[in-house]
Amino acid sequence: MRPKTGTAIFKVLTQKNNRKDTGMGQIKDSKDSRKGKHLQWEDRLKIEAYTEGGLSAKDIALLLGRSRRTIERELKRGEVEHRQSDWRMKTVYNAERAHDEHKLYASVKGPQMKIDKNREMEGYIRKRIRKLDSPAVIAERMKKKGMAERVCAKTIYNYIDKREIAGISNDDLWEKTLRSNGKHKKVRIVKTHPRRNSIEKRPEEVWGRNEFGHWEIDLIVGSQAGSKAVLLTLVERKTRKLVMRKLPDRTQESVIRAINAIERKLGALQFRRIFKSITADNGSEFLDVERMERSCLSRKKRLAMYYAHPYASYERGTNENTNRIIRRFIAKGTDIARIPCSKVAWIENWLNNYPRKIIGFKTAEDFFNMEIAA
Repeated sequence: MRPKTGTAIFKVLTQKNNRKDTGMGQIKDSKDSRKGKHLQWEDRLKIEAYTEGGLSAKDIALLLGRSRRTIERELKRGEVEHRQSDWRMKTVYNAERAHDEHKLYASVKGPQMKIDKNREMEGYIRKRIRKLDSPAVIAERMKKKGMAERVCAKTIYNYIDKREIAGISNDDLWEKTLRSNGKHKKVRIVKTHPRRNSIEKRPEEVWGRNEFGHWEIDLIVGSQAGSKAVLLTLVERKTRKLVMRKLPDRTQESVIRAINAIERKLGALQFRRIFKSITADNGSEFLDVERMERSCLSRKKRLAMYYAHPYASYERGTNENTNRIIRRFIAKGTDIARIPCSKVAWIENWLNNYPRKIIGFKTAEDFFNMEIAA
C-alpha cells in the first residue's frame, strides 16, 4: 500500500469534492482546463515531489488540473533507474530527465529558436548578463554591433525563463527578482517647514525634466555598528548623471564641505550653470538652507534648494533608483569607511557609462556632455 502525505491527500480529496457530475457518467473537474498547454519545468518538479510522496497519476492529474493520460505519459518520459540504499534498482520519475526529453523532441518539430541555431549568441548573452547588463541593454548592444542574429529584450527574458541559456536563471537578473507587485501603500503627506522651499514651489520645467541642471541629493549609510562614514549621491534629473562622494559622517558640515569642493573644482560660473537646483529630503544633514544655497567663492546665491514632503521618497525617484543600483555593489550593512575611494570612483564611472533605456540607451555621461556642449 502506497504512503499517504496528509497535505497532498487533503488537496486531492478537496478537489474531488469540488468536481461535478455531468449526468452522463463522467466527472468534470471545476478547475479551469489547461488543454493545449505544455508541462513546464515547475510542473515537472511538482510531479517528482508528488511521486516521491506516493501519489498516483490520477491524484497528480487532479492536483495539476491535467488529464490522467497526460500525467501517465509524463511519468513514462521521465523514468530512470535509481539504486536504493539496499542496492536494489527501482524505477522512479526524474524531472530533469523528463524536461531534457521534452526539449529534445520539441527541437525536431517546427521552427527552431534563434538561440538553438546560434550558440555564439547564447555565449554573448551569458557573458553580458554576468557583466551586469540587463536584457534590454544586451538587445541594444547586439543591435549596435550589427550582429547577424539578434533578438529583442522580451525574447531574452523568455530564454531565461525557459532555462535555454546554460548557467543563467532569473536569479542572475538583479532587477527582475526585486520588482514589486505593483501595490503601493499609502503615504502620509506632511507640509515641509515654512522656512524651507517646498517641492511644490519647484518650477514646471524641473518637474518635466525639460531643463538641464536640476539635481536630487541623498546619502547612502553603512553599518550601524561600524564607522559613521556615508556616501553622498547627487543625480541630475534629465541626464541621470551621478556624482558620488565618500564623507566621514552624515553631518551638515560634511555635506556642505563636499558641495563646496565641487564648486571650487568647477568654478563659480560653471557650477551655477550645471547646478541650478537641488531637491533633498528632510534629513538634518540638508537643512542648512542658507549655506547650501550660498556660494563659497562669491558669497552669492549659487543654487535653489527644494525639499520633498516627509514620507514621500517617490518625489526623489531618480535618486532613490540610482541608490538602489549602487546597492548592487555595496550591500546594506557594509562599513562605508572600508570601501576605498578608488572603488567609489569605479562605481560612479560604471553607472555613468551604462546604457540606460529611459534615455534612449544613451549613457548618462554622453547625455550630460551633450547638455554641457549645447
